[in-house]
Amino acid sequence: MNPKISVFGFSKDIDKIAAAGYDCIEMHMHEIMSMSKSEFSQTRQKLADSPLNCEVLDNPIPLDKVIADEGFDLEFYRNYLTIGVDRAAELNVKYYIWGNGKTRSIPTSGEIEAAKAKTFNFMEMLADITNERGITVLIEPLSPQVSNIIHSIPEAIDFVSKLGKPNLGTFIDYRWFVDRNHPYSMIDEYAEEIKHVHIDNPDMPFPTRLAPRDDDGHDYSKFFDALNRINYDKIISIEASTFTDYEKDLRNSLLFIRKMCI
Repeated sequence: MNPKISVFGFSKDIDKIAAAGYDCIEMHMHEIMSMSKSEFSQTRQKLADSPLNCEVLDNPIPLDKVIADEGFDLEFYRNYLTIGVDRAAELNVKYYIWGNGKTRSIPTSGEIEAAKAKTFNFMEMLADITNERGITVLIEPLSPQVSNIIHSIPEAIDFVSKLGKPNLGTFIDYRWFVDRNHPYSMIDEYAEEIKHVHIDNPDMPFPTRLAPRDDDGHDYSKFFDALNRINYDKIISIEASTFTDYEKDLRNSLLFIRKMCI
């Protein structure tokens, strides 16, 4: 297999990520949306001047928002998403990640069915707006630690099927895959559905997310064996938030993943 290797990052990190030898940067929609027009233009040019691409953006709405909340205004976010999609298209983004557990969780009491319907309506709206720009929304299977809906690839596929939109899909976050103790045969079974991969060291308690390394004590071999079996050739993105030495950690993780992908 010959995947592209990416790492989570912000605009300030572009030069360091490029210097470390990565193919891609996975940026955050909340940063893109917080930029003025001139700041966004500068970031777009900085990316264009680097060897990196930004095929994936994380979380299309702010992380502190909950769709099911009464105060979440679908019409306000229709405009918000439209602006975001226009910016994403300028960066040549192909995928949005819908993974923030708080944003998509459903209340366990009160107007539960209304909350489910509102979340469903939001996803229809998101799919329609992104589809106009050729962007696919990938729904992340999570864990009950962070969300009370969609905890496996089959559940994500079922959700996508109910929505009936052509630009929805799913992917794997290794941390939550391990947390749920899913069988590695699931990767073989749903090979065609896996459009992206997130990875960090899953042994560290969330929200600490360390970049994987050769000597971090975790055995990643079964995961990479499965990816090799399906000849996975899309992006593997390092979802790390805690670093000892940022540039050194970047280099070590890249070397480790490239070795595992041979």
